[in-house]
Parts: sequence; C-alpha cells; structure tokens
Amino acid sequence: MAVDGGNPASTTPDHFPERPKRPRPIIAVMLGGLALVVIVVTAWLAVQPGAMTAQTDLVLWFNHPPQPFAAVFAAVNPLLRPAPLAVVTLVLAGSVVLTAHGAQRLEVVRALFISLTLGELVAQVIKRVADQPRPLAVIPGLDTHAYPVSPHGNAYPSAHTALVVAAVSALWPWMHWPHRIVGLVFAVLVASNRVYIGAHWPIDVLGGAAIGLLCGALTWLLATRWPLRRATPAIC
Repeated sequence: MAVDGGNPASTTPDHFPERPKRPRPIIAVMLGGLALVVIVVTAWLAVQPGAMTAQTDLVLWFNHPPQPFAAVFAAVNPLLRPAPLAVVTLVLAGSVVLTAHGAQRLEVVRALFISLTLGELVAQVIKRVADQPRPLAVIPGLDTHAYPVSPHGNAYPSAHTALVVAAVSALWPWMHWPHRIVGLVFAVLVASNRVYIGAHWPIDVLGGAAIGLLCGALTWLLATRWPLRRATPAIC
C-alpha cells in the first residue's frame, strides 16, 4: 500500500490554497485617519466665505470641458443616472461576491452593507450641518446635461461619491485587480459627473470620497477584529 507523505493542498489539483483576503489593521487605521483629516479640512473649507467663488471657474470647466473630456463625460453620463448607477454598483458587488470563497462571501456582504449604511448616515448628517447651496443654485446658466431630476438638498458633501467610494473601499480586500481597476475608474467617473452636471462643487466630491474611504476602512477593522471565518494571512 502506497503511503502519501506529501501535502495534499500543494499536490492535488482540486485543493488550491485560498488567496488571503484579510486587510492589515494598520493600513485600515492609516487610511481611516487620513480620510478623517480630509473630511475635517474640506468641511471647514466648504463653509468659508468665498469658497463658492473660488471654485466657480473649476465648476464651469467641468460643466463645459474641452475634448477629449467632453466626449468621455457625455458618453458615461447616461450610465450615471440613479437607476443605471445602482445597477452598475450591484453588478460590481455581485461579481466580487461570486469570486469570493465560502464564508468570505458573508464578509463581502457584511462589509458592503455596513459601509453603505454608514456612508449615507454620515453624509446626510454633515450635509445638514454644513448647509451649503449647490452650484446650480449659485452659478447661472449651468447645464444639467439632461439629468432627469433637479438635484435637491445641500451640496457638501457629495453623497453619491461617498456611497460609491464606500462600496469600492469596503470591497477592496476581496477584489482581484480587474475589479479594483473597474472600481477606481467607476468612482472617479461618478465624482467627476457630479461636478459635470452642476450638482456639486469640487470640494464636495473630495469630502464625499473621504467619507466613503473612512467607512470602508472601518469595515476592514471589523473584518479583522470579528471575522466570519478563521483568520488568514494579512494582505495590503
């Protein structure tokens, strides 16, 4: 009788070691701390006298950008309406869930739910505290580029940007590189689009992105402190 003294996980094709999917706590703390600083600074800048005047030229540039930016913004604009935006987000999140292994899928769903919930709550609270008007209410003649409804509510921060960045950052530890590239491009396009349609000032999307990153970093710490599976080697 033959005796197998080797390691089945390394010799049997059906047993490959899983790719480690747990973020390093120190990275989460550093990114969360940086995001918190950006939130404080952008919130302070957003309410300063003359903040809107200082950003007007940049808003006008985004609203009527030169080529090739105009072509890119116009091409992706229909995909960033509320309904298509939700669909794209669900497709990206769903593909990450499907490529995760076992209990990691629960980690992905938990991280996404918590990050999106926190992102919405924090963004809405700060909106009411900052109480800043949108560019459409301040700069005459801005083009909404056929946005289906007039953006309402306060400007700072951009909740759309906060939620998209919250989703991408929360899913980041469980993403493969194709997912990460798509997620980064998607987040940049959403943030740019919010200025393009006159719904937000540039500082609004910076603050929104920082909120999203902070929420994502908190879910990384949660996954490390209270994992839904046995601990695996840490990754960046």
